[in-house]
Amino acid sequence: MTLPWLLPLAACAPRRPLVLAGHPWPGYEPMFLARTLGYLPAQVELLDAASIQESLQLLREGRADGAMLTLDEALLLRDQGVSLQIVLVFDISRGADMLLARPGLSDLPALRNRRVGVEDSTLGSLMLTLILEKAGLTRKDIVVQLIPHDQHEAAWTGGRLDALVTYEPVAGRLIARGARQLLTTRELPDTIFDVLAVRTEALTTHADSLRAGLQAYFKALAYLRQNPWDAAYRVAPRLQISAEALIESLRGLELPDQIGNLSYLSVPDGPLLKAARRLSAILLQAGLLKQPLDAAQLVSSNYLPKR
Repeated sequence: MTLPWLLPLAACAPRRPLVLAGHPWPGYEPMFLARTLGYLPAQVELLDAASIQESLQLLREGRADGAMLTLDEALLLRDQGVSLQIVLVFDISRGADMLLARPGLSDLPALRNRRVGVEDSTLGSLMLTLILEKAGLTRKDIVVQLIPHDQHEAAWTGGRLDALVTYEPVAGRLIARGARQLLTTRELPDTIFDVLAVRTEALTTHADSLRAGLQAYFKALAYLRQNPWDAAYRVAPRLQISAEALIESLRGLELPDQIGNLSYLSVPDGPLLKAARRLSAILLQAGLLKQPLDAAQLVSSNYLPKR
């Protein structure tokens, strides 16, 4: 039996925070910058994941309410039965994801019979599929080596690879050591989106927390644009790169503001949903999805701050 005098205390008990997971990636840094600057409200907690695989695991297991993911990973989770919605577009890759090659490899067809490293993830499979299409090759024409992203640098410097499908911040460090870009997402426009995907049940229980968190995110994004070098020096250590390298990597990303997000998340047949349908078809053909995309309730602009 609950004692009457305990009811007010129970009513005032703090709700647990909305937990969002994210791994090191330049496009996610405005969210972590919001934490650094003190903008992030107490009702939102960020988990620092080491990799996209860890972010996915945290979300699958319910230890995170939402995660910072690529669009294709969000589609994969929904296909696996995880009920979620995309509520924010962090970035669109305009060159930050890429294929690096040794100096002796001059074009894509030269990948034939070469050792190509790629992350064992939906994004890695997707990028490799698109690259091979452009090269006129199949997976049987190359030697695929599945390597976790946090081991890309060691595999490259150890001479285990001829080419590598990777992304910032590792890509910038390898380019500084002599790797050359053979292809980037500049040649694959509106393909790689990074998004915030949140479990449907959390959208019900933590709607206000999410809105407050997104407001803090856009405030930090504005700070990044107005004070790029100060922001870069604050967040670069989390990525283990220099502030200069971070500024350079951001040039390969489009970071939509609140107006841009409203366009991506509210236009019925806009670039985001077109990309989702295209990715779904590619992933279905590759056997990574079990069923075609059901775009109903995939995205929502309801949690963006009111203008």
